[in-house]
Amino acid sequence: MPSDTDTLTITIRKRPWWFWVLAGLWVLLEVLFLQTALASAREGEYRAAAISWIAVGVLAAAGVLVGFLQGRSNTPAR
Repeated sequence: MPSDTDTLTITIRKRPWWFWVLAGLWVLLEVLFLQTALASAREGEYRAAAISWIAVGVLAAAGVLVGFLQGRSNTPAR
């Protein structure tokens, strides 16, 4: 007979619609800032490229943080 430590329960939770809207907006902003950074660097506008690269980094860090926190909030408390 298996004990509670030998079993694994997987819970699938559906995300709300607004989460997907915000995720799509996040991806769109990442692409736009990445495009701006690459174009600015190619044109020699290094200040604009640096600002755009910082925006890409901050958005990426925020996305990773939100994804991490969202994943942690879905785990049941023990």
